[in-house]
Amino acid sequence: MPEVELNWSAAEVKSSKLSVPLEGDIPKGWKKSFEATVVLLGHGDWGEIQLKRDSVRVSDVEPGGEDKLRFHLESVVAQANADHAPGESEEEEEAPDADESESEATDDDDGPDAEMTRRFRSF
Repeated sequence: MPEVELNWSAAEVKSSKLSVPLEGDIPKGWKKSFEATVVLLGHGDWGEIQLKRDSVRVSDVEPGGEDKLRFHLESVVAQANADHAPGESEEEEEAPDADESESEATDDDDGPDAEMTRRFRSF
């Protein structure tokens, strides 16, 4: 089974909130491993890290911290992957989050959110 990976080419920052889709089948228990690793590694210079549906969301991201946040998220995903044996293929069964309709459209292509989106997508 292929490991879960962050799809940086589809990363997006809106209102200082980063969203990075996950690729791969998420095995049962992976979300709990992800959340436990977030707690163990702590927070950096950004806000809360959450797993919502098939994407990682981070609040309060600021310009200049993209590289550090990318490394942090890659470490969390790598640890969650390491916690699961290769033969484990059951998909996680969870109800969709109620607040998934937060698709905010913006036309601001030159602000800090747009610049951070470009930096995250370049990874």
